Amino acid sequence: MDIKGYALRLLKYRTRSEEELRRRLKNKGFKDTEIENLIFEFKEKGLVDDIKFSYLFAYDKLTIQKKGPKLIEWELLKLGVKKEIVDEAISKVLQEVDEEKIIREILMKERIDLENGKEKRRLYSKLTKRGFNYYSIESVLSSIFDN
Repeated sequence: MDIKGYALRLLKYRTRSEEELRRRLKNKGFKDTEIENLIFEFKEKGLVDDIKFSYLFAYDKLTIQKKGPKLIEWELLKLGVKKEIVDEAISKVLQEVDEEKIIREILMKERIDLENGKEKRRLYSKLTKRGFNYYSIESVLSSIFDN
């Protein structure tokens, strides 16, 4: 298979970051010059766009998979997206989506014993591991446990 056909097949399944595409092509055995030429061409055509990719990735992870901003940031950085692009994408998503509402949706699926003091710590730990920030978690848990 030629490099263009392989790259298009990868992009057919889902959008990919520039670095992720570069790694996949390199692992397949394509030459660096071929890879760089193809990525340049794809960027010009809009097939590879880290800004758009990061926004869509962050939006889906937060709204569908219910992952928090810190975990999303880690995943995007792992995919090779530059830190400033990641920060911008997450910031834009958080302006559009209510993070505390997402936390409440996660907690709705939990069996919460409001009388149990350990429960708040358990939920805090669970939400922290999912990548939510302290202030958002504290705001939601306080509203639940202080009522």
